[in-house]
Amino acid sequence: MTDYEKKLVKSPEPSLEQLVDGTEFMVCMPEASTESEWLKKISKFEDFLGIGDEASKLAQEQKAKARILQSCRRRRRSGEEGIEGEAG
Repeated sequence: MTDYEKKLVKSPEPSLEQLVDGTEFMVCMPEASTESEWLKKISKFEDFLGIGDEASKLAQEQKAKARILQSCRRRRRSGEEGIEGEAG
């Protein structure tokens, strides 16, 4: 060993446990097989990112908008069918 190598300050390498700590649920995400398992894992991941409440609120708003659009389309179709029935 040279004098130069002796003077170098080496930083300790992190252990595998330190590298993996806190990432277990992210690694396991692809293992979810059912929709409910996915929803649980996504919820945990959102909480980890600190966006859990915001993301769930956005998802609920999107679902509500989708329901409104579906009901509008149904009404429109039933209205068109009623007009066609009267004309025929």
